[in-house]
Amino acid sequence: MRRAVIAIAVVLFVASCTAKYPVVGSFDDYNEVFLGEVNADLMSGTSVIKVKGKNTGIQCSGGSRVTYIPASNYIAGAFMVPYCAGQRGIARLRCDDGRQIDADWTADSCTSGYGAGEDQHGARFQFAFGMSEDAARNRFESESLVASKKPEFPVYRPKETRKEIGFSTGTGFLVSGAGHIVTNFHVIEDAESVTVRRDGKDIPATVLDVDEENDVALLKTEVSGAPLKVANAATSVAEDVMTLGFPLVAIQGQAMKASFGRVNALSGIQDDPRFLQIDVPIQPGNSGGPLMNRNGEIIGIVTATLDQLVTLKETGALPQNVNYAVKASFLRPLLEDVPTDDGPRAPSDFKTLAAKYQGSVFLVVAK
Repeated sequence: MRRAVIAIAVVLFVASCTAKYPVVGSFDDYNEVFLGEVNADLMSGTSVIKVKGKNTGIQCSGGSRVTYIPASNYIAGAFMVPYCAGQRGIARLRCDDGRQIDADWTADSCTSGYGAGEDQHGARFQFAFGMSEDAARNRFESESLVASKKPEFPVYRPKETRKEIGFSTGTGFLVSGAGHIVTNFHVIEDAESVTVRRDGKDIPATVLDVDEENDVALLKTEVSGAPLKVANAATSVAEDVMTLGFPLVAIQGQAMKASFGRVNALSGIQDDPRFLQIDVPIQPGNSGGPLMNRNGEIIGIVTATLDQLVTLKETGALPQNVNYAVKASFLRPLLEDVPTDDGPRAPSDFKTLAAKYQGSVFLVVAK
């Protein structure tokens, strides 16, 4: 009880309730330097962070929270002295090129400190926060000078890419021996032409049908392969699943990637019955990919990830790997006239299924 009272005293002292201060960061191996702002809620120990890159204009946002408070802070609180040195926490940022940065930080004071972390590709990111505006600007310029001698920073922003360079990418999968391919509607939305890429060659595709509300689209193209079966039976919570796709091709390359996880819930955001919640790691470019069970059946189409900044503002907490797939049942109306393969499937391991269907999953290019 005494510990709780002291903690409350500390909170009351620092609770002006919010504070804003600069943050400067950079990647060890690239030429990009970031400048931004931390908007901290001192009472809850959470912060909203926004930064922007100097060279590419890439924007990253997310939040952080305190995970450790040393005993010295509680002692100072007993004497109504605001003292936060030594506190530690975690931060997670999502950038508009699909990059995610996870970092740890240590406080020098209640509003300043330093930290470091990595993105999902292993690139190390370091940062400092809480200095004055002048000190932040000086640090930003100094780090920019050092960074200018490093390799260029790799960036991919799918939505802007089609406007800037004329195309964007997603994933699609074969559902018939006649060349019918399924993807997300948002992958091909407003595109003047659509192709699927196989062995480095772009093969024209025709958009046959779309369901904008449920974010699914049906394409027709002259490709062949082993069609994937759309599941008839319902899935269940905790079922093992896999997706195949082409995430962030500008950064990760055009080799197909496999990701694994489980079904977490049979509904989406605010219990939306059209979706499955999954913990399969996905990135921009995975959209439209098949969500496959161990029978090799499609139970969903990989669609979206939960917005971290919105969730932080709404709840004060950062979501951990919360993603969604449209249920396969919402795809069936588009397949009424498609000669799909409805034969039985036997349970198998994901390694075997990935090898079997790697020629049936395609990089979709929308121009």
